[in-house]
Amino acid sequence: MELVILQEARKELLLRAGSGRPAQGYLLGRQTGPGLFVEKVMPLTWNELLKPETLVLVEQNQGLDVLGVFSLNSRPESRRKLLRPLFAGKVFLSITVNSRGEIKPRARLIEFNRQFYFKPLSRIILEVETEDG
Repeated sequence: MELVILQEARKELLLRAGSGRPAQGYLLGRQTGPGLFVEKVMPLTWNELLKPETLVLVEQNQGLDVLGVFSLNSRPESRRKLLRPLFAGKVFLSITVNSRGEIKPRARLIEFNRQFYFKPLSRIILEVETEDG
């Protein structure tokens, strides 16, 4: 499975990563075959994004599926909060920023087989703008 982060979502993630502050929220988009296409991100507090009613409300209002959760510069123990039925089959995208200001994304699928665990995704694609001419 591939995670494709489209331009609008990529720009929002870069902007938030540039602030240096922790942030988290939903990845919104569509699944097409083996690809998950992230069209938008919706920043939320951990308390809000863990509520099932928030997930349902966001999907209804945005007209997009919640594909998973992103986390920027968050503490490692935060990801354990996602190991629950609400997020089974969804993606967890953790993003760190190196000393040169470049982002380093790492995506995992939340799976269940007698217990919840993270399974690495095969590939992350960041869509970038191309210049004409």
